[in-house]
Parts: sequence; structure tokens; C-alpha cells
Amino acid sequence: MISFLIKHKKSILIITLAFFIASIGYLGLNSFNITTATDQAASVGSTVITYHELNRATEAQARMLRNNGIDVDEQMTQYLKQQALNALISEEVLNQAAQEMGMAVADYEIASEIQSAPAFNQNGQFNKTVYEQVVRHQLGVSPYQFEEQLRKTKMADRFRLALYSIYKLTPEEVRVAYQTQNGNMKDFEKNKNDFEKQLFETKMETAQRAFLDDFNNRIEIRTFLKDQA
Repeated sequence: MISFLIKHKKSILIITLAFFIASIGYLGLNSFNITTATDQAASVGSTVITYHELNRATEAQARMLRNNGIDVDEQMTQYLKQQALNALISEEVLNQAAQEMGMAVADYEIASEIQSAPAFNQNGQFNKTVYEQVVRHQLGVSPYQFEEQLRKTKMADRFRLALYSIYKLTPEEVRVAYQTQNGNMKDFEKNKNDFEKQLFETKMETAQRAFLDDFNNRIEIRTFLKDQA
């Protein structure tokens, strides 16, 4: 495993950045109830993540790496698949949590995002035919499936922002934490920005773990990828 990480250090950095938006940094095989299945890669409650979805996400990341001149061998493909599954589950968890809180994404928001996407434009304007061709032939989904996935992603992002705002650090909290950790306030102003960033990351990691533990106690998360390897 160590040799794999060393060999693919650059690739893993790109993968990590690519999956960062969808992932909240906690999910892994140990977080799930692993069992057997033949037609699904994972499930979050009653929602199924299919192998078709997983393979599509994996291939998209593999294509990005190849476009950056990086070879994607079998071992790298398996790594990509696990990261893609983590991201898909993370997104579904956040989407369901957003729904529980009564959050919603309006149809006009979906339409606005699609119509402003350069990939769906022709001569500087949105083109419905181009849009349908891209999602069907390049992404392998119907326009309806694409729009529902976009809605789910925006819902997950909305909940993530809400979670971040709840745990926002106060100036006094930063000062107390710095005093506690260092025993004094020496060089506080000099180190404030770096210390505040580290403190926020630690606080968010703790909050995310607590959130996911609570979610998984209420809604079962299962993955079947191990049995398909």
C-alpha cells in the first residue's frame, strides 16, 4: 500500500482535490455495514447507489487523470472506485440531511445553472440540442437524470454550508484556544490566521463525525464494493 501511495502521489493529490467538494472527509469502509449484493454498489437508507452510477463517476475521474498525462492502471482504478463511492455516499447523506431540514432547490435554480454552463452553449447562447447531446452521449444519462443529480448536489452543498455556518469560530474562541494550547498569547497576531484555520478544521472534523455518527444511527448505510473487488 505504501509503495502504491508513493508511486501515485501526484495522481492522489489530483483525486483528492477532485473529490473534495463531494466528500466530507469521514466515510470509509469501516463506517458502513458491509454485506453482499449484486445489483447495487451501496445504499443510504432506501436510496440505492448503483454500479452504473459508480462506474460513471470512476470513469470521469480516470479520464481527468489521463487528460493530465497520468497512467491509470488497475490498482489506480480500484482506488478511484473507492474514492468515488465515498463521494457518492457522502453526497447522498448530505442530500437526505438537507431534506430533513426542509431545504429545497427550486426548478429555476437548476435551469439557471444549466443555461449558464459553457458546455451547453453554442455561439455564446444556451442550446437545448447541445445540452441533450452532451448529457446523453458524454455523461451517459438522460436530461432528467442529470437535472436530478444536479439538484442533489446543490442540496448537499446547501446543507454543508449550513453546517459550516453553525460551527463558525468566534474571535474569543480563537483567543482562548490559543492561550490554552500555548500557555500564553505570545506571537498571537503573527500566528492567528494559521492557527484559526487549523482550529476550524479540527472543529469541523469533530462536528462532521458527530453528525455522521448520529445519521448512521438513524439511517443504515451499506456498501457492497468489497465483495465485488
